[in-house]
Amino acid sequence: MGSIFQDKNGYWHGVVNLPRVPGGSRKQKTFYGDTSKTAYQQKKELQAQITDLEYEINNNLYLNETNDTMEQYLKKWLKAYADENLEETTRQLYEMYVKVHINPYFGKLKIKDIKPMQVQEFYNEKMKDIELKNGKIKKGLSKNTIGKLHSFLNRAYEDATTNRTVKYNPCQGVKKPKKVKYKPAICNEKSFETLLDETKGTLDGVLILLAGICGLRRGEIFGLRFIDVDPINFKLTIFQTKVRFNKKWIIKKPKSETSSRTISVPEFVTNTISAYLTSLKVVPELIFSEFQPDAYSKHFKHILATYNLPPMRFHDLRHFNAAIMMKYGVPDKVASQRLGHSQVQITREIYQHVLPDMDRQASVVIEGVFTKQNKEAQKTEQG
Repeated sequence: MGSIFQDKNGYWHGVVNLPRVPGGSRKQKTFYGDTSKTAYQQKKELQAQITDLEYEINNNLYLNETNDTMEQYLKKWLKAYADENLEETTRQLYEMYVKVHINPYFGKLKIKDIKPMQVQEFYNEKMKDIELKNGKIKKGLSKNTIGKLHSFLNRAYEDATTNRTVKYNPCQGVKKPKKVKYKPAICNEKSFETLLDETKGTLDGVLILLAGICGLRRGEIFGLRFIDVDPINFKLTIFQTKVRFNKKWIIKKPKSETSSRTISVPEFVTNTISAYLTSLKVVPELIFSEFQPDAYSKHFKHILATYNLPPMRFHDLRHFNAAIMMKYGVPDKVASQRLGHSQVQITREIYQHVLPDMDRQASVVIEGVFTKQNKEAQKTEQG
């Protein structure tokens, strides 16, 4: 609520508390009475000004434009919105965006002055390759990374417009780079069987089973504990994941509620894991602690080369599992739950491509339908 008062010199003033800017202190708007008018007239005019301003504030029409630079605003924004609402790994990623990319380019500019063209120029500059003094080329950021930067900057500006501290969001005038979808190298069933046969009885064989037969993510596999394996009921529980954070590997909860899950697995999977655990003199807290996730990905490439198998990422075995579920008619919802996706649509979008033999199979089915129809039509004509 606003108030009207007379100071010690006899002048009349009106004061209204302004909306608090995230990370900032409470400010006030002061109106001054017209000293050429009577006290009654001054108070009446001041009340009208207070009423108008309160209406704007209450209806989110008041623009309390900030003079913060980008660096100042993002520091406040991260503290107000990110500290409590984001996981530590995500917050660290956002801080990197600010420190490495945004502040060097926009840091000293006032956020209210930045135009859409400047944002577009920022993205274009970041995607350029840079030739270093030693002659090497430093690759520019990918379209996918620029897309993440855009989402971050857009969110920060959206909150600024919601709080009426800027007139508009310049990111709205810029097209978000179209995400380049990665098409996984999905091996065929014969190659996967070869991979299983060649690695049977080894640590590699266990890891390949978990990725290709169970569809686990790399971090989920390396976050498994022996208590997460149920050899009696043939189930696996995904309770935690191993991720890279601040140049170290840490254990954290999965990124979403649906990623935490218990799935049924073939009996031979839990038997293989149990046999591997039995072979160990000491069972570590994390079952597969011989490798860090990134080191194993490199090791997996050597395995493929050793057995003359097509190149692919270790994570692509998870895609193989999803494709197999599609091929053999596992419902989308069930596949989505097993893979730990938050929405069925995510599963459909990621695995909308099909294996070549699935495409051929579809062709055979269609051919069979029309061949049968043609034969029946010929019999009808002959009859």
